[in-house]
Amino acid sequence: AQLMDPKFNHGLPANLSGADEASRAINHGFKAVQIAVSAWTAEALKASAAASIFSRSTECHNQDKVSMGTIAARDSQRVLTLTEQVLAAAVLASWQGVQLRLRRGELVNADLQKSIQDSLQVTADVFEFVEQDRELESDLRNAMQLIKDQYWVLYA
Repeated sequence: AQLMDPKFNHGLPANLSGADEASRAINHGFKAVQIAVSAWTAEALKASAAASIFSRSTECHNQDKVSMGTIAARDSQRVLTLTEQVLAAAVLASWQGVQLRLRRGELVNADLQKSIQDSLQVTADVFEFVEQDRELESDLRNAMQLIKDQYWVLYA
């Protein structure tokens, strides 16, 4: 079986692929999502640099920081969007990982807390298990919108 280092994934298949053993080598599961998450995180870190380091003297050296507010606001909005993208990917990847454990008999749904069972069910209502590779962008966009709509109940 193609497995990543077990200390990182505790025996889950590489890239959370749900493909059967015969077709696992040609299916990539969440590999592209993981690469995208890495890129989004790097972009968020880059955009989190203090705008003041780019300050330019303005209006006779009297207003050097005034223009930084709009830059910081735009960067903050972008970081929030990137964070939503990462969160959407994490929700779907986590759900996929739990489904893999359930399908392999490593978890029993009845043994999970009711809140976890409920979360798994509401996610299953909007996301299909990734068995064979498919485009996931629309699923990620949908998950982002569901996050904005507070679809997942976080607090009772």
